[in-house]
Amino acid sequence: MSRRHPHGGKRRDPSRERFWRRTIRRQQKSGLGVRDFCRREGLKNWTFRWWGQELARRDRQPASAPTDQPQSNPTGAAPAFLPVRVVDLESVAPRASAAIEIVLPSGPTVRVPAGFDPRTLGAVLSVLESRGC
Repeated sequence: MSRRHPHGGKRRDPSRERFWRRTIRRQQKSGLGVRDFCRREGLKNWTFRWWGQELARRDRQPASAPTDQPQSNPTGAAPAFLPVRVVDLESVAPRASAAIEIVLPSGPTVRVPAGFDPRTLGAVLSVLESRGC
């Protein structure tokens, strides 16, 4: 018993579609013509061509067309992986930060170098504020 797709024809088989997408990509990468590729792989030439046309038709369908499977990857292209390099932050030299310059309303200027200790800076600013510089 074959199930029918609600829009006519047989219900789509996602595993079969994936197989043919991979097979068509392999043929394209092989440098062989369809006839020679099919002969080498033991495939029927007409089946290969039918799937090529069918998948091209499916790829042209608007994204809003209902299907039996999600259209998250309509081209069937394999996901791309990008190289990642993991580094130990302890071993990486810190970037040179710009120094901070604080100009207090009463006049004194505090220049804070990169890599300062926040507690020490807080203590210095508290002393300056309490003195009313």
